[in-house]
Amino acid sequence: MTRKNVIVNVMVGNPSVKTVGSFFMYKTWDGTPWFAEIIENGNAFFHWQPGDRENGHRDTIMQYIAGDGTRWQTTIHNYTFTLSLGGDIKFSHYDTGITYLCLDNNVYRSSFAETYEE
Repeated sequence: MTRKNVIVNVMVGNPSVKTVGSFFMYKTWDGTPWFAEIIENGNAFFHWQPGDRENGHRDTIMQYIAGDGTRWQTTIHNYTFTLSLGGDIKFSHYDTGITYLCLDNNVYRSSFAETYEE
């Protein structure tokens, strides 16, 4: 049996809107749209801009706008996010999910789920 981790994206304002996939769509601190896929067994991100996956890049940091408009930075290790307000490690905490402003200007909560293939 093969284990595969996927991301469940739930719209905070309307929890009946859910998607499951390998990536999420977010806005950076300056409002630029990006996609992020979790890679390397939950230890890194692969970032790319819409329509330009070819020129994407690997990183361990993601800077995003939270649902309340604040700026957050996250790193990832073993499918756990370390979330820091404004990138300041003094204001950090761990979580298995992330709440962010999506490209469609709605707030989503993304968390991990596991699927198994026989």
